[in-house]
Amino acid sequence: MKSPISLMEKHQQESPIKAKGREKTEKTDFLFQSGINHTALNDEMKWLQQLIDIRCRELFSEEITEAGTDHKIPEPPKADDGSPYSITVQTHQLTAIDRVILALGIASSHYPSILKTFVQIEESSNAFAIEAGGEYNKVSRSFKPTFQTALFLLAGKDLSLWSYYSEQLITGSVLLQNDIVYNRSSTEFIHGKIELDTAYLNYFLSGKKPQLDHGSYFPGKLYQSDLTMDDIILEHTVREQIKPIGHYIKALENGFFQGKGKEHSFKPGFIALFYGAPGTGKTMLAGILANTYGIDMYHVDLSQVVSKYIGETEKNLEVLFNRLQGKNCMLFFDEADALFGKRSDVKDAHDRYANQEVSYLLQRIEKFDGLTILASNFENNMDDAFKRRIDVSINVIRPSETTRENLWKHYLPKNVTFESDDLLKHITKEYSYTGANIRNIMKNAAIALHDLNETIITHSLLSPYLMIENEKAFGKNQSRLSPFVRNSG
Repeated sequence: MKSPISLMEKHQQESPIKAKGREKTEKTDFLFQSGINHTALNDEMKWLQQLIDIRCRELFSEEITEAGTDHKIPEPPKADDGSPYSITVQTHQLTAIDRVILALGIASSHYPSILKTFVQIEESSNAFAIEAGGEYNKVSRSFKPTFQTALFLLAGKDLSLWSYYSEQLITGSVLLQNDIVYNRSSTEFIHGKIELDTAYLNYFLSGKKPQLDHGSYFPGKLYQSDLTMDDIILEHTVREQIKPIGHYIKALENGFFQGKGKEHSFKPGFIALFYGAPGTGKTMLAGILANTYGIDMYHVDLSQVVSKYIGETEKNLEVLFNRLQGKNCMLFFDEADALFGKRSDVKDAHDRYANQEVSYLLQRIEKFDGLTILASNFENNMDDAFKRRIDVSINVIRPSETTRENLWKHYLPKNVTFESDDLLKHITKEYSYTGANIRNIMKNAAIALHDLNETIITHSLLSPYLMIENEKAFGKNQSRLSPFVRNSG
């Protein structure tokens, strides 16, 4: 079998003209035409290429080297050009092992040709994977580096260096802590593939800074609202009950929970429960509060959180809490009783595990130093021990008759009127809708009027939409309409 080294030597012995052309091509490949300075990123890729060449030559060298006598590897290049890549290196104070891991992640995602030496060696020697790790795909002829690959590039055959850098990984890589790089291995840590977060790759190439909800493994999305308190119609009691939330946000910003000399022992976290019938505006109200007080709201996607596999739910929530810790933001759980519901009597292993999840959440959410808002249809669905930890519990009730009338007027399009005041009073009195029900009816009525080129809302126009919302709000058996009698006067 031909030695892999000979493949590398053949590559290096080509003519100066070809070599110059190849360098130009590779340099062009490294550049991304976006107006962003990529000098530091290009230098990092060249440094990675040097490490690969040195360690792969050393791996197949016939000379047996003693610990500490391996080929000296070059120092990482300076990262001081103000580019997104340099900012990341400096902000997180990346160590040598972190920089190799990050460089391998970038190469795997965007510059796979840098890893072609691994492919060549893998195809020429079955023993290669034992030393350098990585996952080789025979079909695509591609190589995906693992954390073992990073250790191999830095430590070579020096066992003391392997131990030194392994300890740094075990202690915790800042890349993993900040979800810049992922390791989804369910087995031994070093065998996990290095997976670079796509938002950070885009940041390095285009300069678009990642938001806190970046990455496919983050089970939440930034919820943006341009509505204010003037855009929502609430019962007076609800308006009064939400005031403590505003006081808390201001206290958080003013340093009430910071400093050694503070005159209290209260924890910085704050938990609010919004409960009430569907459509009463719980999510909208949370978004308005976030917009009013200038904080980001992250809506938790329960489909990405709750898992049937033991330990996965906790792991997903840990990603959520860790990334938002200390960020002065709002965490919003819709249908929160799916996570924070009552613990049941233990009848089987599933019940025992479900109760463990709730116990974990009770402990973990208390450590979160931001605002958490939970939304549920019923207050009694929540675990009793958890309810004791809630700072404010707000019943976002169905609107009263007066509030419903204001909602009908609020959603009335410009230049559109009801056929009479009697119709407005009739639908206000007879249909105890939520704001969402009223919005849906008015939207459909407005579309119908536009299609008919009319501006008057009649009872006959509203009737089919009243039937639809009755069925949605109160059930199929309640979908009949209340008779409307026009005032003959």
